[in-house]
Amino acid sequence: MSVYLIVKSDTSQINNEDFDHWYENEHLYEAKKQFMAINAKRGWIQNSNSHIAIYEFENIHKAENAMNSKKLQSLIKKFDQKWDFKVVRTRELVNLTQII
Repeated sequence: MSVYLIVKSDTSQINNEDFDHWYENEHLYEAKKQFMAINAKRGWIQNSNSHIAIYEFENIHKAENAMNSKKLQSLIKKFDQKWDFKVVRTRELVNLTQII
């Protein structure tokens, strides 16, 4: 069953329009490719400065490999430099156990 990496970003210290444009045109594609994810999607939590990106993997092993990869560390470094360390992020793996 699919596993999801969910990245939540607090964008309250930056311009959301700039962030949205960059994520749409650069970062989402790059992260999906680097992670070798099945797909990637993103959006905003309504009425907040919280952006969510969701990357889908075939299984927990592939998701954990992405989380522990040098490619992730490279993306983190690039992200932090782009946004001057003003965007705080969390990363969680969600291993689905049931779909009905």
